[in-house]
Amino acid sequence: MTEFAQLLLWGAFVCYLLSVNLYLLHTLVRRPLFWRGAFALVVLGFLLHSLCLGLRWYLAGYLPVTNLFSTLFFFSWALAATYLYFELRYRIHAAGLFVMLLNLLLLGAALPRDSALKPLIPALDTPLFTLHIAFSFLGYAFFAMAFSLGVLYLFQRRLTTPLLPDLTLLHRLNEEAIFLGFALFSLCMIFGGIWAQIAWGYYFSWNIKGLWSFLIWLFYAGMCHAKFIRRWQGTGYACLSILGFALVLFTYLGIGLLLSSNHPLD
Repeated sequence: MTEFAQLLLWGAFVCYLLSVNLYLLHTLVRRPLFWRGAFALVVLGFLLHSLCLGLRWYLAGYLPVTNLFSTLFFFSWALAATYLYFELRYRIHAAGLFVMLLNLLLLGAALPRDSALKPLIPALDTPLFTLHIAFSFLGYAFFAMAFSLGVLYLFQRRLTTPLLPDLTLLHRLNEEAIFLGFALFSLCMIFGGIWAQIAWGYYFSWNIKGLWSFLIWLFYAGMCHAKFIRRWQGTGYACLSILGFALVLFTYLGIGLLLSSNHPLD
């Protein structure tokens, strides 16, 4: 990665780090100046992050999401974009502390890893690969947001603090995050199936990562149905959001690090 891209990356990381600290100060001091400053830093960090992504994409000639550094990097970018969507639409303010802390951990985990841009193997050199990966991590980002909202729902249910949105809004935002994540992840599965058919002659492979991805899709399809079942409202839905993200993390990181898979990105 070029020195300029590295500078952009570190700039984004510092902005996210400072935003987390300002959100924390806001929870302690409760002054609007702090959350406004935190939000401004998130926006600046996202712009630097986006510039770095665009530069890496230009230099590579393809969406560079082919190793652990680049997937963590893109996951962090997608989560920042998802948070900005919810903040601009619903003004969730202090709820940003938990989301941006999670985002900071993702980007921080990427920094010490190899950021080199390597040639793309022929099977991945297709727009279908770009669509498959982009929709996958955008879906993951909404699932991460749902996880954050589920945790905040449990906190708010116990503490009833004015710093967080009320339980009704948190639950509604959680449902929206699940639905949007499921829609994006469904597109990921569709484009992945078409890509597999063209590249290898079959729509679905029984490799362990493909199987677990299908299980994630089934789980969140069930959650989209659970919103209509009374006993799964509130605390139950929040707990399902947390469990679902645990499945996402296992599929994304656990399989690649702990198990063997013939998925092309493992």
